[in-house]
Amino acid sequence: MKPMSKNGSSTGTAPKKASRRPRWLGPLLEDPMYRRMRKALIREIAPDMALDWIEAEEYVMSQYQSMRFGNWQKVIWEHCKWDGIKRAVKRRLRQRCPSDPEDELDWKAGRLWPTMASSIEPAEIEAETFLARQSDLDSIARRRATALRRRDAALRHIEQRRSRRKKEEAQSQKIAATRSMNGKGEGPVVEPTALEELPIAADRNHQNGHG
Repeated sequence: MKPMSKNGSSTGTAPKKASRRPRWLGPLLEDPMYRRMRKALIREIAPDMALDWIEAEEYVMSQYQSMRFGNWQKVIWEHCKWDGIKRAVKRRLRQRCPSDPEDELDWKAGRLWPTMASSIEPAEIEAETFLARQSDLDSIARRRATALRRRDAALRHIEQRRSRRKKEEAQSQKIAATRSMNGKGEGPVVEPTALEELPIAADRNHQNGHG
């Protein structure tokens, strides 16, 4: 959508007033970020039908969810970096001590990671961090992708309805202008002129000797 101006309209004109939101859509979320996004969209598109409200709510909710899922991914990466470091150190220790059992390697990794971590490439630590929480990260990624698809679909529907309404308004204005040009529209009221005051009537009266 086009960026909104200060008055909330992408065209720079006064925004159209939205109709009342249907109650059956349910309660709104209390998150201030969600409320701000919703307020901006409603001010921009001014929904006036139930379908407009459904598409608007779908767009805001899916966009909000995609942002939340993105934040979850960042939190997992930050909080699980220790898991990645430990896995990378343990992998190095396994190469050096292939006969050590897993619990022994875990104990050594817990003691040696402060001295060994600096010698490990960051890319390797990132890879091990991902593998440590792969199922969680994949699940969040799928949820975020679904939310983005829903958001994009809702946006297409909103833009299609707005485009269709603009065409209908332009067609109505064209029809009104055509009717006005053909004399079928409402124009200024003109008082009829008396027959005796017309130039042709005055000329005839003069020829008949009435002048």
